[in-house]
Amino acid sequence: MEPLGESEAAPTGRWPVERALGVIARLALVALGAVVTLSVASRALGNNVIPDDVLVVSELMLVVILAPLPLVTAMREHIAVTVFTERLRGAPLRALGILGHLAGLAFFGSLAWAFFVMLAGSWETGEYYEGFLRIPHWIGHAFAAAALALVAIRLLALLIGDLARRDD
Repeated sequence: MEPLGESEAAPTGRWPVERALGVIARLALVALGAVVTLSVASRALGNNVIPDDVLVVSELMLVVILAPLPLVTAMREHIAVTVFTERLRGAPLRALGILGHLAGLAFFGSLAWAFFVMLAGSWETGEYYEGFLRIPHWIGHAFAAAALALVAIRLLALLIGDLARRDD
């Protein structure tokens, strides 16, 4: 493993919104750690000081998981099994990349659509989570829909770029 170094500036080609979501994910992770730590410590002392801590943790987890996905997609850093593809070059590798973009578009596009449908429903009904904070459902649905739509848009940009690229 390489040692951790100073943070590098994001290379060109990364959209500002992707970098911003990366920062949001980091902040949400810190907040998640703080909420869990305070919740556990205060429960050990006999009085929970964070209302709806389980709900807050679940909403922060949504941010921690989904916020970095567009940036990971832009960097082409999704988990991949490269046992066979590391030996490929040229057209076959490009074809597999295009197939991967198409599969990703289908997957993330359908997830984004489902969250947009859930967002519309929760917005119409005004649903909220029971508890002291009464957090509306639409907040998490909107964040998830936007993050997943951005992943799909990035995959579409990668697909167009890979289709336009000449074989090496």
